[in-house]
Order: sequence, then C-alpha cells, then structure tokens
Amino acid sequence: MATFLPRSLLRASRIVVPPSRISLLERPSISQAIYKRSFTRPTLNTRSISTAPWRKQYQTHTYDTGEGNPPVKIQIQEPPSIFTRILRFTGRAIGGILIVTFGSVIALVIYEPNMIVATEITRMATQPEEGISDERTLEIEAYIQNHPVVQKFRQDKTLIESRPHLDIPTIFRPNVLTAGVLTGPDRIAVPPLVFADAQGKHLYAILHIGEQLCGHPGIVHGGLLATLMDETLARCCFPALPNKVGMTANLDVNYRAPCKADQFVIIKAETTKVEGRKAWVSGRLESLPQIGAEGDGKLLVEATMLAVEPKSIGPLMREVAPGKTIPAITSV
Repeated sequence: MATFLPRSLLRASRIVVPPSRISLLERPSISQAIYKRSFTRPTLNTRSISTAPWRKQYQTHTYDTGEGNPPVKIQIQEPPSIFTRILRFTGRAIGGILIVTFGSVIALVIYEPNMIVATEITRMATQPEEGISDERTLEIEAYIQNHPVVQKFRQDKTLIESRPHLDIPTIFRPNVLTAGVLTGPDRIAVPPLVFADAQGKHLYAILHIGEQLCGHPGIVHGGLLATLMDETLARCCFPALPNKVGMTANLDVNYRAPCKADQFVIIKAETTKVEGRKAWVSGRLESLPQIGAEGDGKLLVEATMLAVEPKSIGPLMREVAPGKTIPAITSV
C-alpha cells in the first residue's frame, strides 16, 4: 500500500543525502550548465541591435522562492509612457498617409498617364490668369472679358455671371466631355462665360471654338455644335425644374449656316414652357459680333429641346444637397 510522507520529512531527506550522490538527472540545473559549457554556440542579440540603449526600459524584480533556495531575479520590461505612445501613433499615421499618397501618385502615373495630361490641359483652359496658358489662350480670354456684349450683360442686374465648368470638381473634369476632353488650345480654349437669370428663363453663353474641332477642314463639326446646344439649353431650364436637374428627352437641331473654326460664338437659350418635371427650351447659336459692329451676329444653328427631370432624382437631391443644385450633373 502506498504511503505518503509529509513534506517536512521529504525536505529533511533531501538535506541528509550528500550532494555527491545526487545524479545529474536529479540536478537539472547542473546538467544544463555543463551542456552549455560543452556545446556553446555564438548567439546574436537582436534586441541590442534593433533597440537603442536609451530605449531599454527594464526593471529588475527579485522573488524569494523559499525553502532555502536562492532568490530569483527577473527583468520585466516597463510599458512605454503615454507621450511615447502618442508619438509612435502620430509617426505611424503620418507615415501611412505619405505611403498611400505617393503610392497613388505613382500608380496614376503608371496606369493613367492620360489623366495627368488631360488635367493639365484643363488647368490651362480654366485658369488662364495663373500664367500657365499660352499667349493665344490669354488673348481669347481678354477678348471675351472686354467685349461690349459681355459688358452689356454685366450691367443687367437680373443676370448672374458664372462659369459652370469651374464648379465641377477638378478630379472629375477630365471625364466630362465639354469640360475636359474638348478643352485646351485650339479647342475650347477657355470655359464658356455664362449669364443667366435665377428663374431659369434666359441664358447666354459666350465661348471660342478652335481649329481642332472640325468635321470638314475649317468647318466646326456638327456633332460638337449639337453637343453645345444640348448642354446650354439644358442648363438654361435647370432652375425652372422642381429639383434643378434634368435630362434631355428630345433635341431637334437645324443647321442654318456653316460654323467656321477659330471664331467666337454666342448661344442664346430661352425656356418657353414648364409643366411639372418637363421643360421646353429653344435656342440659337450665332457668331459673336465684332467689336464696334451693330446688331446680332450671323445665325448658325437653331435648336429646340425637351428636358425631363427623373422621378427618382427628388429623394436623392434632398439627401445629397438639399436646396442646392449639383453642377457636375448636366444633360445627357
């Protein structure tokens, strides 16, 4: 029958037994020491390399195991201070932002170089005052700003002057036909200068059409003229619609005379009828009269259109921009 000896007798028996008779198996500490002395291998203290001495924050704790055994000393690493934690977090956050930013730019340059070029062309067309445009673009801008027709519109207090293409976020302009792809020297050099009333009744747009927008040599492409009429007539009636936005349901274009390239034109639009979500608009594209000339310019294009506001646009507009229009949305 197995018997259990009290702990005191076991302790006494260990003390009585001579140390010489204790085998190495019963003394693991001695065997481990002999093994380490016999089979030593060079070790690399990575902590001493990766961590600077002033960053080693250790505190030594001594524990007494009792029963005559020597005390055990343990080094415990202290947690970093609040200031150190904040400093590390800030550094990592800034580093992450820089990595994402530079990575995005590099990816854009590699995979979408055309967008970079288109954005620069758009800046040349929309910001001539910054001195990044060529001399011809600056001349076109100065001519429009100083034209008597523009001065007359500015004196009319019922008209609001604007440049709707500049309201489109820069990142989206390269993907907008008339604000990105068609802009630049020898195309639509500067964004159209628009005068319109707040009720959506009348609108006037003045712009220059360059030589790279032709169908036949020296003659502006009819599809471009239809696009300009579509966008201008739609923008005219937007304020008259319930949620200030609509889409083209019908566009009827009549070409009255060839439109020569490299000339200034004016588009005149008028909202003739509004019924709920529908608006009817008519417009004319004429050559801009020369400075000092009397009367209107030559009639080039006439057009009528029907714009319809989508049924589902109401809740979306109230959620995204209550009481405001979204300039990036144009007729399609």
